Amino acid sequence: MNHIILAISNPVISAGMASILHNGLSHSIETVTSLLQLRTACNKHDDAIVVLCSRLGADGTVEAWRRLARRYKELRLILWGKGYQDILDFQCSVPQVDGYLLESSSGHELKDAVMALKNGGVYVAAPVARYFVQNPHLNHNTPIINKLSERELQVAQMISRGLKVSEIANYLNISSKTINTFRYRIFSKLGVQGDVQLAHLAINSGLVEVNQLRNYDSDF
Repeated sequence: MNHIILAISNPVISAGMASILHNGLSHSIETVTSLLQLRTACNKHDDAIVVLCSRLGADGTVEAWRRLARRYKELRLILWGKGYQDILDFQCSVPQVDGYLLESSSGHELKDAVMALKNGGVYVAAPVARYFVQNPHLNHNTPIINKLSERELQVAQMISRGLKVSEIANYLNISSKTINTFRYRIFSKLGVQGDVQLAHLAINSGLVEVNQLRNYDSDF
């Protein structure tokens, strides 16, 4: 695990990160700016530490990483979150995240996170740790956590944020018909009557940040 992949869409930021990590670490460092480049890099270095911008591929980033993690099981992930909603999306949809940072994290925290993973540990930036403690979704007695499968939970989050069926289908690479099947199954399991009730439940369960909601003018 001597290779680091910085999967950050902004090349100026990734160059700054690389400079910080080069100072004092003996790892080889590669920067990529798209999901396609990330897939190529992981294929060449299937045990790398990946620092992944949560919005590298917009709403498709979570699903893209899920596929990479299934294929390359030795990859380690440090999520570089744009915001708390992105952190929630990964926490609920990805089996294992090894480190959490925010855009506001310092270079010192970045280096600490890489070293923690290198030594077999995990790393959670202090603001993220506080958010996890305060967020009620960690209470696994909530109906969404208990009653939905991993995929249903992922779809429920995206619906609750106001994404269109066609958008969800595109991000998850499955048909709109399948998304609608998931949608009505979610309604049935949770006892809700529609998208708005589902969004309210997701907010109350801590799975969706209010400022991440779109208007419900979708094609549901």
